[in-house]
Amino acid sequence: MIPFEEAAVILDEAADALPRVIFEKLNGGINLLPAKKTDADGLLVMGTYFSGQMGRHVEIYYGSFCEAFPDISHEDAKNQLIKTMKHELIHHVEGLAWDRSLEIWDEAHKAELLAGLYSRPLSADSILFVCQDNAGLSVIAQGLFQLAATKTCPMIKCASAGLADNPPEHVCEKAVSAAARYGADISAYVPRRVTRDMVDAFGAVLCMTREQGDELAALFPAFDAKIMCLGETDIQTPFWGGQSGWQKSADRIAGEIEYLIDELCAGG
Repeated sequence: MIPFEEAAVILDEAADALPRVIFEKLNGGINLLPAKKTDADGLLVMGTYFSGQMGRHVEIYYGSFCEAFPDISHEDAKNQLIKTMKHELIHHVEGLAWDRSLEIWDEAHKAELLAGLYSRPLSADSILFVCQDNAGLSVIAQGLFQLAATKTCPMIKCASAGLADNPPEHVCEKAVSAAARYGADISAYVPRRVTRDMVDAFGAVLCMTREQGDELAALFPAFDAKIMCLGETDIQTPFWGGQSGWQKSADRIAGEIEYLIDELCAGG
């Protein structure tokens, strides 16, 4: 594992690169602690988000990383630290909105670990993201995946499409702005309807909601095995959320993309 001081610098630089709005009301900041932490079941805890009367802050446990990854490379250590930090920041963003989506996912993930049922990582050489109209969420997912995968798995191609018979002519402006906060430019994308050939051509098809996955599997039952959801819980289009609603959806997608890339790297 890399030295404590270097880990602290990595987290500081990664935090500085994120949109400032993410840190709203995080008055205690992000703190790297030398300690190792385990939960009541003996599982290592890599990070924790705290919210209470004294405010909100994130703790990252360097000692837990040392035990879990004693021989990890510098680059992999950096990726794991940043992934944990972003995971806890998603808890913060969702907490401000009274959303428990990631908390529920964490609980299900822990239950799988304790039951010994944690599945093998996803293995695919290409990803097709699908939402209802391909003018918002799936395009954000495509843009963020392409941006993040450039450094870690550039060989994995991705695209997006929608289920609607008549897709809009342009991507939703609020979706464009939300993706731009992460450095992804999706403004020139032209929405399109998903086809059988698209589903056939890609190694995995990731929908935003379970209902969309069911609809797609009903359209193309031969490919049911490769049709899944991007997240453990639905990622809904924020029709009434304004720009903040779209930003929240982009934050959620960004977190799922982090996990997806880790899975694809492990599965490859």
